[in-house]
Amino acid sequence: MADGGSVANDPAKTRRRRHPLGRGIELLTVMIDSEQSDHGVRELAGRLGVSPSTVHRLITDLEQLGLVARTRNGSYRLGLEFLRLAWSTVERYPLQEVSTETLEQLTEQSGESSFFAVYGESRLHMMFSLAVESPHPLRYTLPLKQWIPLYAGASGLAILAYLSHDIVDEVIAGPITALTDRTLVDAVDLRARLEIVARDGYAITHGERIEGAIAIAAPVFGASGSVVGSIGITMPEVRFNAAYSSSLAAQVTQAAARITEYLMGPREASDALGR
Repeated sequence: MADGGSVANDPAKTRRRRHPLGRGIELLTVMIDSEQSDHGVRELAGRLGVSPSTVHRLITDLEQLGLVARTRNGSYRLGLEFLRLAWSTVERYPLQEVSTETLEQLTEQSGESSFFAVYGESRLHMMFSLAVESPHPLRYTLPLKQWIPLYAGASGLAILAYLSHDIVDEVIAGPITALTDRTLVDAVDLRARLEIVARDGYAITHGERIEGAIAIAAPVFGASGSVVGSIGITMPEVRFNAAYSSSLAAQVTQAAARITEYLMGPREASDALGR
């Protein structure tokens, strides 16, 4: 389920909309997340929920910094300076390489599809950024690069359980929509579930986001010690054997710990994977 709503209806974005730096970052985020190569001012204004004049001021400043560039038809794309910064960051912190190899190991161990989900602080949502599919013919294909609520599914609960009380309160305050008949929508039940996840160090769900899907996920923490995402596996309910749930959970938590260790400080990817 994608988060297709306007930022005008997003309380987290509304809090930051008056700050020019926050607005500029939101504008770049829209361009990065989009599948389009270039964007018009009015289109960006509609997606950000601000006036075209506001976007024009922001994008002019970003153009002067080289973070965006104007095309021949008057639209805008990401600039060469932005790409230079992105490439430099990837070279210094090859997170995708480390994460992909970790997921490949997790899928090989478990035999199931594995995923890495990232937390979007400004949206209070999460997104599957990487996935390695199971070799089984019957498997689930995860929707990549789509914003998904935190309250449903192991991937989101493993993040939500480690966020601050204020953020948990905001998420639980809603809106919360049942994605399946197993989705927890009652605030008391959801808080109790988050306490169990925090106690165990992982979340396991049965068809709470997708009918017939089992998922196990554990949190991933960044350098500041705050939760930045989750790693986990998913499988069809017909293939799940509860007797192996502890073993699968241990594999997931070990994979999450491997990425957390890497994020706690810069090191060579091969060093992180070898630990």
